[in-house]
Amino acid sequence: MEPPAHRPDALRQAPTARLVSVAGHLLDQHWGRYLAEHHGLTPAGMRVLFILARTEDATHREVAEHCFVRPATLTGIVDTLERDGFVVRRRDTTDRRSVQLALTDKGREHLRRLTDLIHSDNPLTAVDADPAKKAVIREFLTELIMAMSDGEDSRLNPRVQDPDGTTPGGGRC
Repeated sequence: MEPPAHRPDALRQAPTARLVSVAGHLLDQHWGRYLAEHHGLTPAGMRVLFILARTEDATHREVAEHCFVRPATLTGIVDTLERDGFVVRRRDTTDRRSVQLALTDKGREHLRRLTDLIHSDNPLTAVDADPAKKAVIREFLTELIMAMSDGEDSRLNPRVQDPDGTTPGGGRC
């Protein structure tokens, strides 16, 4: 079967919800490849860096809770981030069972570059390069996200919890 991009007639006839679903999936794949090729990160690794930037030093367990994963699941992600020099682990001096995670200078630098990229808001297509069309797209997507999330602003928009808006991220790993 041919990929959808090679069958524009099929895309024109597809229901809007299907188009949004396919577009989201393809965008996730593209973003994952970009992170891997240009930053040596996975989306989960990037999320851990954003969480550590927001929480300063945090325990492994706290980061896992922020990511909605078990601590054992987070271990592999942190192993890779530590191996690549983005984070460091430190044993808590008062409780040796507790491990603190912290960003390294390299991790902070990658995070700064990713934050700049995310906030650049470059158009993805010629359609969203048109300000009027972009406004309609944003309104549609915002309404769709709010409808599908049952209005849980704090999970969708980290600025609700971070009023100065300096750190994007904050969702699941």
